[in-house]
Amino acid sequence: MTIFDKQEQVSGYWGPATSSVDWCEENYKHSFYIAEFWNTISSFAMVVLGLLGILAHHKSLGWRLSNGYLMIVVVGIGSVLFHGTLQYEHQMWDEVPMVWTACYLLWVLLQENGYEPIRYGIGIALYCALATFATSQYKGSTQFYLFQTSFGIVMWSCLWFVWKLYKNVQNNQVIQLFHQGAQFLVLAIGVWLFDSNLCFVYDYVPNPQLHAWWHVLMCISLHFFFVATGFELMGTKKHRITYCANWIPYVQLVNDDDSKKVD
Repeated sequence: MTIFDKQEQVSGYWGPATSSVDWCEENYKHSFYIAEFWNTISSFAMVVLGLLGILAHHKSLGWRLSNGYLMIVVVGIGSVLFHGTLQYEHQMWDEVPMVWTACYLLWVLLQENGYEPIRYGIGIALYCALATFATSQYKGSTQFYLFQTSFGIVMWSCLWFVWKLYKNVQNNQVIQLFHQGAQFLVLAIGVWLFDSNLCFVYDYVPNPQLHAWWHVLMCISLHFFFVATGFELMGTKKHRITYCANWIPYVQLVNDDDSKKVD
């Protein structure tokens, strides 16, 4: 059994899978209307993360980073459609927004690092268009690897700029957030790789639904990186990191009286 061609194709409400990838979760096991139940349910984590991120940060971090959260909402909705149906056209609603989101975040980081926004913005837009074409015009394993390559190039570029930012951080609280984001990222990539390459293991042991955990772990990782990066990019004493329910960090815009206390 592979993620591209399962030995037994179980058909439900949406019919046989037409997507270029079919993950390890058994199709239509829990519902006749949902192809991959746990992968679909866990995709809502991206919608929740994005909406909460916008709610918490639209004032403190401004429109550019808040737009990043909004694009994660779009990715989450696309992921729900993809895993819920396993249809190729819905797969594009998942993967194409992922490319756009990565390109947008790279544009934000380039601008914050002093790169001319219009010139590099045009270059990123052209790359985004090329990656969109490569993602949407091929099928099968070729499409899968083209998407992973085009998306990975941009995301690793983003991480390189985040690493540059991290090296100059002096605030121990922010350093800890970067470390937590990196730890969850490594864990997320690990479970994704296992679930992508070792489906045959689940012939002998229960499936722990690692791709669903990938959704959740990546959301946690992205939020830690967004908070740490956003706080550093603001670079003012009018911002502070606080916690909701003592464990969910976010950047808060403090009033003048509170900022004087910080001084």
